[in-house]
Amino acid sequence: MESWRRYLKEGDEDLSNTLFFLKSEWGKEKGVWDHVGFILEDGNMKDMSGHRGEMVAPIISTWNDMRQDDEFSHIPETTKEAEDQGLYKTMSIGKTVRVPDGIVCRTDDPEKNSENCGSFVFNVLHNAGIDPSFLKSKDYMVVGHEF
Repeated sequence: MESWRRYLKEGDEDLSNTLFFLKSEWGKEKGVWDHVGFILEDGNMKDMSGHRGEMVAPIISTWNDMRQDDEFSHIPETTKEAEDQGLYKTMSIGKTVRVPDGIVCRTDDPEKNSENCGSFVFNVLHNAGIDPSFLKSKDYMVVGHEF
């Protein structure tokens, strides 16, 4: 399910080579990264989140927009402050990927569609030929081990 936005300008795609991770209040308590998304080339963030509702397409936001979300109202004003407090980090994924506007499934397993932040990132990385299995490690609570 791709958005109509892609038809407005040919080649006007959201591209990223960097992931961001956040800790919600729950993640902070448990000491795990429990939210993930993409940092786009223009510096905005694009993510999908299960707490926004079931099967809600990814959104693009700024850091300040993210802070308005009830799940992340505890994060400080700047990414630097959030990094210093252990609430935010970024990770290069080694190559640039196209970040879709809609809910995506795995190209090799259409039953595994995106339901939340982790499955969205997992599917985008997998479909781009990047091994996303690190998202199943004990440091991250963004996707189930069976996914």
